[in-house]
Amino acid sequence: MLIAKLMFLNLLFIAGFLLLLPDSPWLFSCNTSLLITLAALLLKRQQHQQDKILQALLDGLRNLQDGDFAVSLTESSQQRQNIQQHQLITLFNQVADKLRAEKQSLYQRELLLNKVVNASNVVTVLVNHRNTVIFANRAAQHFFNNSSLLGQSWSSLLSKQAPELVQHNDKNDAIIQLTMTDNGKQANTCANETIAKTEQSWHLSRHQLKLHGSNHQLTLFKPITKELHKQELQTWKKVIRVINHELNNSIAPISSMCHSGQILAERIDEPQLHRVFKTISSRVNKLSEFIQNYSQLARLSTPQKQSFNIKNTIEQLQTLYQFELTAPQPTFMLNADESQIEQLLINLLKNAKEVSAEQPSRVSLTIVNDHLDMIIRDFGPGMKPEVMEKAFLPYYSTKPEGSGIGLSICREVIDAHHGQINLSNHPDGGLQVTLHLPLV
Repeated sequence: MLIAKLMFLNLLFIAGFLLLLPDSPWLFSCNTSLLITLAALLLKRQQHQQDKILQALLDGLRNLQDGDFAVSLTESSQQRQNIQQHQLITLFNQVADKLRAEKQSLYQRELLLNKVVNASNVVTVLVNHRNTVIFANRAAQHFFNNSSLLGQSWSSLLSKQAPELVQHNDKNDAIIQLTMTDNGKQANTCANETIAKTEQSWHLSRHQLKLHGSNHQLTLFKPITKELHKQELQTWKKVIRVINHELNNSIAPISSMCHSGQILAERIDEPQLHRVFKTISSRVNKLSEFIQNYSQLARLSTPQKQSFNIKNTIEQLQTLYQFELTAPQPTFMLNADESQIEQLLINLLKNAKEVSAEQPSRVSLTIVNDHLDMIIRDFGPGMKPEVMEKAFLPYYSTKPEGSGIGLSICREVIDAHHGQINLSNHPDGGLQVTLHLPLV
């Protein structure tokens, strides 16, 4: 367009040169001055438009450089007529739209990833090449009982708040045992010595990666205690089913033969033979009762949850077992299998009564963060640490007549309701069982 206008002015100059010279030199001079002025104004206007679009592009690129992808250029009517300017503005707007869409997509993915990482119970810590924590999710903050982990030295953090982990600093993939409090925090970070502590299993993994050209280390701690308990319990169930099957196949004919032998002993009037068959029959009945007890663990069904007031359930058991109930409110609604929870309470209250029959045990109920916390405490001699580690194992019992099945059933009921059960010795004496159950 500009070239066409300049060519038109050039033709006017040539026409004036041919028509006005040499007869009208002054008129030619005026005509030439006018044409030169028009050409200068035309060039200046074109230069102004170019400067304007270049400035707009410069401002737009600076916005993109600053991370502002919401910028877009507008076209004037003259710029639309200029093909090159129109293509340049259109291309810039298309690039800005694409960058804006990609930034939005990255933001959404980053937001989703952040929510997933923070919602996970896997402790996630990212450390840079200076051994400084640059990322820690909520599980890590809860694990170390510290909400401001960013910027701290990883080595100092481990030595001060988790010294148990220092000895595993050279391991990239391992299963480790850590002492934890009942609320899931590192026991070393808790100054209160009266809080119950348990040993839990964790899977430790470390990964080396490069970010922005520098080495980083990603450390993950995954709690696997529940998974190990479930696997262990499933193994015990399979063993129990096999034992039950084999023993039942043997007990049935033995019991039948004993019954027939007792009848024959009575007919021939042989007291000694009668005592023998009676003793055998008694042991067979004991063995059958033993098998039935363990069958409860193998047959425990999926919880049929419904809402009920657990305080009423506990109060009904006070007629069978003597205990003091502490409940600050009249109703404690719990969504769970009432029959399984009742059997759980019977096992625990029965154990408490057996170890401290002279002094009533205590039961307290509290609600903390949408969870029901129940503590059953007896006033017996407590439990030794080595016994406490094996207390939930099937077949393990320190009682002469114990079957070792009660606490195993209790833990499976709690696990089926996505809760927690912990044993600890009370500082003032006696054993306390802490139950942590979700209300919904």
